[in-house]
Amino acid sequence: MTTKHISSLDKKSRNSLTRNWSRRFAVPTRAFAGFFVFFLCLATNPAHAQSSTLSADAAQERSYGSGWTCKSGFEQSGSECVPVVPPENAYTTQAAYGRGFECHYGFEREGENCRAVIVPEDAFLDYSGSRWTCERGYRREQDGCVAVHVPENAYLTDISYGSGWECERGYIEDRLTCRRIELPANAFLTSSRYGSGWKCDRGFFQTPTSCEPVTIPANAHINYSGDGWDCNRPYKQVGEACRMP
Repeated sequence: MTTKHISSLDKKSRNSLTRNWSRRFAVPTRAFAGFFVFFLCLATNPAHAQSSTLSADAAQERSYGSGWTCKSGFEQSGSECVPVVPPENAYTTQAAYGRGFECHYGFEREGENCRAVIVPEDAFLDYSGSRWTCERGYRREQDGCVAVHVPENAYLTDISYGSGWECERGYIEDRLTCRRIELPANAFLTSSRYGSGWKCDRGFFQTPTSCEPVTIPANAHINYSGDGWDCNRPYKQVGEACRMP
């Protein structure tokens, strides 16, 4: 029907025709508008459906990026934050990461539980509260502590590994005993537990059993280590002598 035909109708007929057109197109238009608003909300807030189920006491927005994370005392389970329930002999932590609980002092984690640390005789709990250390004078052997046998001319150490003892100054370890060091002339005792236990004085070089004097050629001096020689500048070593280049 053209505009010319519509204008030729009387007023009553024109009103009836207008109402029919309004009913015909009003429903689809309202439906389209509703769907448009729904999809617009999803596009601007994709996490709305998920975050709306989260409690403000249990979750919070990430400090960087997008999304959310559980607060301390809660852990993520699917799309929710549920309270951390610590096992017996444990307590919840304030950390926002990790397992969410720690064992009490004197207990250690075993799976999702906390079991008591068994401290053997002659041992004590260390600072961590989840391990033990042998008392001084004892050393660890499997799950217990055994007494350290200190040989003659030796003393206990506070080192938690090794034999647990060291030889006194002037003695050196030899097959679980302390042997007296035979100090040659022109030598002095060292604090090293290894080697011969002695070194030669400056100007002498060491042999297996003695200290021999260093023979210094002309235009030379004792070297930095004290057991040899170097040529004076500008002399250069040629064999066992120092010569001008």
